Amino acid sequence: MEMIGACGLACTSCPAYVAGTTGDKALQEKTAAAWSAAYGIEVKPEDVACDGCQSAGPRLFSHCTVCDVRACAHGKGYATCAECDDYNECKTINGFFGFCPEAKPALDCLRAK
Repeated sequence: MEMIGACGLACTSCPAYVAGTTGDKALQEKTAAAWSAAYGIEVKPEDVACDGCQSAGPRLFSHCTVCDVRACAHGKGYATCAECDDYNECKTINGFFGFCPEAKPALDCLRAK
């Protein structure tokens, strides 16, 4: 079953979620190296383990713990931004769509339900 993050990305497709739920050490190492290079930060293999945005933890990828989109949605009591009345005008989520446009169709689909 697919888990959609507050932002609209599919947690269940994220390497941190996959590695965390399967215990795939090779995927953790590969993803840590790729994300370290791509984002100019140090990501350790043991950091690449997540239970998904909708979980309360204990394992969340480090970015997810400081994600403005997740903090806002969950702070308002929403699972995703699709539930928010400010969705269309929100600078936070619309700014995120500029970075990850693939997230918008998922949230739009949830809004239509």
